[in-house]
Amino acid sequence: MPRLAVLVGTRKGLFVLKAGRDRRSWSMEGPHFLGQVVNHAVLDPRDGRTMLAAVRAGHLGPTVFRSIDAGKTWKEAKAPPAFPKARPGETGESVSHVFWLAPGHADEPGRWYAGTSPQALFVSEDGGVTWRGVQGFNAHPDRRKWIGGPQDAPPDGGTLHSINVDPFDSAHLYIGLSGGGVFESRDSGATWTPLNRGCAADFLPDPAAEFGHDPHCLRVHPTARDVVYQQNHCGIYRLQRAQDR
Repeated sequence: MPRLAVLVGTRKGLFVLKAGRDRRSWSMEGPHFLGQVVNHAVLDPRDGRTMLAAVRAGHLGPTVFRSIDAGKTWKEAKAPPAFPKARPGETGESVSHVFWLAPGHADEPGRWYAGTSPQALFVSEDGGVTWRGVQGFNAHPDRRKWIGGPQDAPPDGGTLHSINVDPFDSAHLYIGLSGGGVFESRDSGATWTPLNRGCAADFLPDPAAEFGHDPHCLRVHPTARDVVYQQNHCGIYRLQRAQDR
């Protein structure tokens, strides 16, 4: 790969913009997946050649494609993110689209996370070939309250986004729900805690509310431990945790 590669997902496919270190000249590849919606695409920083793309294909539905040669060739995931089939008499869920992709920790080669609409979390241990639900979140007894109903969602549906893996601790995860708020796990997704106190919202005026916010983006500081930034309807918030570990 060149010194700089920008992956641009659009409703008409995926474009890859490439430049040298000086950024004086650019080339463009694509579109990959012509005419299909690409919600997110990520180059794996751990090896510099693996790419994953969250694609909503007209005939395949929501899926993930994988390239191990920096986008020259692509293969669809054998088992893309999907909810378990509903039991008789139960109301099941189906993935509308995969919205977010995030590589795992630097010490976890092959691990990827995916966020979907409706808001759910999935993980792959084989570089994006097969996916399974993170049941600590997806089956949490409070998940339905956290994500709200269709009336609470944006026009294209609620999404789980901004999946952040703590660079200092592979088991420490942060996620954003639009809507729902920011949530944290310290055990690789087995348990989750809302992380929204003190972050007021225009439609949720109580600063002590545990959930119901609509974060648009969430980022963890890459070098300062336990510093988190959030952008939502009301502005930009910074959270600095106590150094308790």
